[in-house]
Amino acid sequence: MSIVTLPCPEVTGVLPEPPDHDSAPWHANCQKLSLRRFWEGAEALPNEAGTAVIGAEPRGLAFFVAFEDSDIFSQATADQQKMWTLGDVAELFVKPGTDRSDYWEIHLTPNDFLMDIHVPERRGFIAGDITWEDVIAPSSGTLRRVTISDGGWSVEAVVPWRAFGLDSVPVAGTVWQFAICRYNCNGGLDNPELSSTAQFTQASFHRYEEFANLVF
Repeated sequence: MSIVTLPCPEVTGVLPEPPDHDSAPWHANCQKLSLRRFWEGAEALPNEAGTAVIGAEPRGLAFFVAFEDSDIFSQATADQQKMWTLGDVAELFVKPGTDRSDYWEIHLTPNDFLMDIHVPERRGFIAGDITWEDVIAPSSGTLRRVTISDGGWSVEAVVPWRAFGLDSVPVAGTVWQFAICRYNCNGGLDNPELSSTAQFTQASFHRYEEFANLVF
């Protein structure tokens, strides 16, 4: 998968990654974000570090994550399973503006499986009025490439603009909301370590009021 980026959107409401972190060439000029455990304090870091980058490119919304991981683990065997219950996972939440009620939740596993759900409205989904079958049916069309390295793993991905009802990059000044999150299951499936780029006050990734802003 080749990625040719446009200028990366401005990210607001998150802390930058420490300056000594290496970055992949395609996002060298993008803001690097560290995954933290903000609900434990602004400086609270996970035991194994994670870094994320998000940007716009002609085909869609591009993102990259790189994780330290001493025990890479996933029991996923196919796309569209409940990946957060099966092991390590990188998650991208994207809400295409506060004027819309819908948002995407995209999971990628180290053994290269995808889960993507499109939630039309959070209240109904949390209450159970909107079922899993309702949200799992759509396909974002996400392109991805997973790389396993010594002591970690990374994911490059592009979510096509059509997943958000668009044909191209949003016009300048458009503001979306997003969070890049992680389940690290080194402690086992019953005790995953959570972290995120978003400043969540609770360890709950659907709190989109606390997502960071992405300004195109």
